[in-house]
Amino acid sequence: MARPRKPEAERRSRTIGVRVTTAEAAEIAERAGAARMTTGGYMRRRALGQPVREAVVHRLGVRERVELRRIGVNLNQIARALNSGASAPPGTLETVERVRKLTSDLLSEEGLDR
Repeated sequence: MARPRKPEAERRSRTIGVRVTTAEAAEIAERAGAARMTTGGYMRRRALGQPVREAVVHRLGVRERVELRRIGVNLNQIARALNSGASAPPGTLETVERVRKLTSDLLSEEGLDR
């Protein structure tokens, strides 16, 4: 079965030409690649003021990986205890929320639009 055709108003049929230097083209291509987008899609979103999320790869050291593993083990133990009917110790929800916020900040700090 063929894909349904888009309405005329939604079709991208116009082309806008932009001249850039070799260095600018390379940087645009690099940023588009980091955002896992095509160059045209990246430029369109930037020109229209839409956010562009760039993929961020964080390199963690040995110490950070050990700490992250400990946090994961603790969260797993909490989940196992709660699933078996135990009540959560005081402060558990606040601690989980702090871990969620730290994780969110770590993943989004550099991943948002430059």
